[in-house]
Amino acid sequence: MRIRLLTTLALLLLSGAPPLHASLGHAPQCLPLASQETETVDAKPSLTADGRVIPNFDAEDRDYMIRTIAFESAGEPEEGKVAVAHVILNRIKYGGWGDTIKDVVTSPWQFEPWMTKREEMEKLSPNDPSYKDTAQIADAVLAGQVPDPTAGAMYFLNPTVVRERRGGSLPSWAQGEGQPIGNHTFYRPDEGVMLERAALSTGPLATSLSCTRLEAGAAPPVG
Repeated sequence: MRIRLLTTLALLLLSGAPPLHASLGHAPQCLPLASQETETVDAKPSLTADGRVIPNFDAEDRDYMIRTIAFESAGEPEEGKVAVAHVILNRIKYGGWGDTIKDVVTSPWQFEPWMTKREEMEKLSPNDPSYKDTAQIADAVLAGQVPDPTAGAMYFLNPTVVRERRGGSLPSWAQGEGQPIGNHTFYRPDEGVMLERAALSTGPLATSLSCTRLEAGAAPPVG
């Protein structure tokens, strides 16, 4: 069974998904995980296209991940789409952006398509080929069948586009080497930031202090 799953995954990662728009990257936003509660009443289980249940994520989670990957990673290689999916899950794991996939991807100033192309994203039909192709990647990631190619990244951007917007500079959290995958570069915060973020997330100053440390407002407005 495992061999068949790996074979299927290899085939879907070779298939790709049609680009919908240019991917532009984003800057981090700080939201206190401890203060948020997720409504789980009547949540529908998340199922793959062939009807298998995906543990830990409901149908809404799956749908928001698919739409985010489809627009945020349009034109990116399959590994780049997988990487974006894992950034979303890493943000849930480490806290500070929301408890659910929907919370994470729709947080202000995070995933640009939800600010600039939200109506188009919401209109994307599950029957659209781009949705179906992206769903295969999202399902594999949500089911734990694809390892994280970023090794735990929680931020990413398109350095070329961001430098054009910022007059040649990048946000402070993107000063390290990063990991290029396609047109994006993925970043992990250093250990000091991670420890500070974890400590602050439980205190009354969580929002203001952690946002100051990570410079959440460093990116210019999108327009």
